[in-house]
Amino acid sequence: MEHWERWIPINGVPSKLYNDTFIDSKEGIILEFSDEKNKKKFVVKFEDGVLSYRNTDEGSLLKKLNYLDQQYGTDFYSEWTLFKVTNSEYINWFLDECSGIYEPNQVEHYVFFTPNDIIEILTTYTPSVVIR
Repeated sequence: MEHWERWIPINGVPSKLYNDTFIDSKEGIILEFSDEKNKKKFVVKFEDGVLSYRNTDEGSLLKKLNYLDQQYGTDFYSEWTLFKVTNSEYINWFLDECSGIYEPNQVEHYVFFTPNDIIEILTTYTPSVVIR
């Protein structure tokens, strides 16, 4: 069963973030978010690339929302943006596809739960995070 936890990488992270930019380039993956008043920018960088990512309209993940409601309650995800997931279906799918290249404890699953999108990233390291 999946285990979700709120991810708090640094102090001062706003609870609700909006995705402004998603860049996948030779410099890695860069996600830029803003707070509700567009006063603070929150930048997450996966500088060494990632194993896999997906971006889904949050309204399309009804099964996932139902699971989160039942396991944690609506406020758990509706009042926060950053999560880490262990034993995730996404990790399990990836491990099956890569046929043993990675061990389960090597892969980290990050979720950025915004009002419009759910961005999920699989990686082998913790990304850098800054607030501007």
